[in-house]
Amino acid sequence: MKKIIAASLLCLTLAAAGQATKLANIRLGYYPDKLRAVFDFDSSCYYMLEESREKIIIHLPSTAASAEIQNYVEVRDLVVRYFEIEKEGEGLAVTIPLAEPVPYNIYTLTGPDRLVVDFNRNFTNVVSGGTIIDGVEHLIVSRGSESGRVNAHVLKIDLGKAEVSPALARKNKPNLFESFVNLLNFWKKNDPDAHFFRAPVSTIAGEQQAVAAVNGTYFAYTGKPLGTLLIDRELVSSPIYDRTALILSEDHKPYIDNILINCYFTTASGITCQIDGVNEGRDTGEAVLYTPAWGGVTGTEFDGSELVVAGSVVKEIKKGNAAIPQDGYVISLGSEPARRLAGARPGDKIDLHIKIIPYACDPGPIRHLISGGPRLVKEGIVYVSKNEEKFRSDIASGRAARTAVGVAKDGQLLLVTVDGLPRERSARGEKSSIGVTLEELAELMINLGAVEAMNLDGGGSTAMWIDGRIVNQPASGCEQKVSNALVVTPR
Repeated sequence: MKKIIAASLLCLTLAAAGQATKLANIRLGYYPDKLRAVFDFDSSCYYMLEESREKIIIHLPSTAASAEIQNYVEVRDLVVRYFEIEKEGEGLAVTIPLAEPVPYNIYTLTGPDRLVVDFNRNFTNVVSGGTIIDGVEHLIVSRGSESGRVNAHVLKIDLGKAEVSPALARKNKPNLFESFVNLLNFWKKNDPDAHFFRAPVSTIAGEQQAVAAVNGTYFAYTGKPLGTLLIDRELVSSPIYDRTALILSEDHKPYIDNILINCYFTTASGITCQIDGVNEGRDTGEAVLYTPAWGGVTGTEFDGSELVVAGSVVKEIKKGNAAIPQDGYVISLGSEPARRLAGARPGDKIDLHIKIIPYACDPGPIRHLISGGPRLVKEGIVYVSKNEEKFRSDIASGRAARTAVGVAKDGQLLLVTVDGLPRERSARGEKSSIGVTLEELAELMINLGAVEAMNLDGGGSTAMWIDGRIVNQPASGCEQKVSNALVVTPR
């Protein structure tokens, strides 16, 4: 950036002719909201200021340094690391490199004579990381606060030009180490929940031929998504506490709202049965819907009844572990609901009803949906619903790496990752990000232009992948395997 010379005299009183003003001392004050540097003089001073984004230089004509003044003054602050004092003709030049382009205020005081520079620790700097494809821009954010530094990455997406969708991790061939672990834990091969998988965000993005991606919603250790997930109109998992969700409509518009799902089916004889869950283990008294996302078979015990449905018609009825048709689904009934439907026969028509009911918005037909939570921003103001949505303290409290999604006033989608402190202390440096609380994340989303926003999975899961590489700093030092991701592809 081109340097700007401030030629005006900010202190009008000059030292007496022929007498050099002496810089007697430099004092530093560390306050919650600012760093203060005080330059003490033995008489009134005159200075000129040279400014750029990277540094400021204070020129002090007709000024000498006392013997106590060092050429290098270590500061070690978030915004300023050090000062350099050099002789410049008959005066001095004080060079102050800026760790960030921060607001500052410079002024003189008398009685005694001194020059004061206040550097504001509260700042937000946003620079472009480049255009990824038409309609997708990468932004890099550095933010200062009284608590420390925060680093974030943003994907700003025009949904008229690019597609955003949830994607599941696929089953991959185990590596040598994983094969050895599986051999030692052979009994886990029959785990009934082993129907979902985990993979790094970079792997999921590559499989989807994406140009960018972030991690998605919460998940169990098995890879099962925790909360609602709808991909290309197929319901993959069911809600938890009606938590906040990102809704992507068929007409490429984003919404953020709490949702509930009413899922039931009706038989040809007029019997209606509520579905208690989707793609999860089934208890005796439950009815669970299994879709192809679950895998090839239901994996259930032979203690109930399963209706194998394709084309809205019951193709067969099995006691358990039924094969899931690629063009249909299986309704698995525990012993109690099975008794109610004892009269069901192959050839019967089944009407399956899955009603996604947003609390407030009206998105029309929905193509994709991914829940998360809590909500962060509602109608442009901070609205952190961590208590209403029953989040535990490990998510609701404290600072952490975070991932969030927001909707701007103009309808653009914001995918945001915030780095947290590296878990290894040895990896922490001067520019390490301290992470954010949910409330701070909400404020950041508003500053980035979001009028609606919600939290996604975070901590070790937080990752942003762009064009072949992870751009953020994962808290664990490397990518962790996750259940699902939000991927960006060309339209």
